[in-house]
Amino acid sequence: MKDPVSFHNLDVPPFTPYDIAKAALTYLGDQWGADPGPWATTGHLRAWDGTPFTIGAQPTGELFLRNDQLGDTLALPVKPTDDLDTIARAVDETVGHLY
Repeated sequence: MKDPVSFHNLDVPPFTPYDIAKAALTYLGDQWGADPGPWATTGHLRAWDGTPFTIGAQPTGELFLRNDQLGDTLALPVKPTDDLDTIARAVDETVGHLY
């Protein structure tokens, strides 16, 4: 059985969900856009067709990607110790599952 996850013991990455959204644009393409949420605690993507997405963190430290139009959410398959490029690629790979 796994020990419970405590957000007090997680490593703090040197980037925000907004930084992740901006980095994901490299893989999503030039018809996508990114905006910060309040205090950059979330990152917002706009797809080529106008579909809005949110990148954020659960209290457990897991990152999620949500299709704000449909309300569907998936956890990103990353760890808090992953680098920005790895997480940006995960956003690119996950976004297609939320259409």
